[in-house]
Amino acid sequence: VLALQEARGLLDDQSSIEMREAAIEANRKSPDLIPAAAMAARSLTLKGDKKAAARVVRKSWEVQPHPDLAAAFAEIEPEETPAARVKRFAPLIAANPGHDESRLLAAELNVAAEDFPAARRALGDMVTRHPTQRALAIIAAIERGEGADDAIVRGWLAKALTAPRGPQWCCDKCQSIHAEWHPICDNCGGFDTLSWREPVETIGPGPTGAEMLPLIVKPPAPPPPTDDRDEPIDLAAIARSGN
Repeated sequence: VLALQEARGLLDDQSSIEMREAAIEANRKSPDLIPAAAMAARSLTLKGDKKAAARVVRKSWEVQPHPDLAAAFAEIEPEETPAARVKRFAPLIAANPGHDESRLLAAELNVAAEDFPAARRALGDMVTRHPTQRALAIIAAIERGEGADDAIVRGWLAKALTAPRGPQWCCDKCQSIHAEWHPICDNCGGFDTLSWREPVETIGPGPTGAEMLPLIVKPPAPPPPTDDRDEPIDLAAIARSGN
């Protein structure tokens, strides 16, 4: 944890070489620490060692899938097509296929690739078993992509706005919720007390925005408006505004 905080401090000082080495060392000392793995993967990507970056993410994903790990994995090949991204992410998802984060990630990637049946299969029963804001936002995108009526899409989005947020960084000592990981809780001052888990149920958009398609998944272009139907829903605008 201290090594990771050193890396974060160096990042703030824009000391890129020292930051990269400190981040890699933090991950070496604690490979299951999600922020360390994500920062180490990004550091290795900056060094041009994409294979090592991918190994770091996969190793951490096996223990605890997390949106930050998925984002770091995406940054390894930032210019790839949605179809290529689905293929490259397949081994990562297979490292922990039954985890809800793996299901959500697979669904998002297939939405981006406009393979909506595959996205629906990946999501499985999460909409009924664990209907978080993120899962409901994804099913809304799937419904839109498959040509569902606007009323159906609006219904899913309305449910998403009041659904549980899902896992967040929570202090195990005071239960305070944080937008991102910190070595010290901003509320109670506890050291190394933040864990990625489901907090006590709350309402409203999550502080990380993870519930609204974190991998920059763009919804498919809506059909042009006609005189006999409402204007298409702009999912991206709704996600940004939280309304």
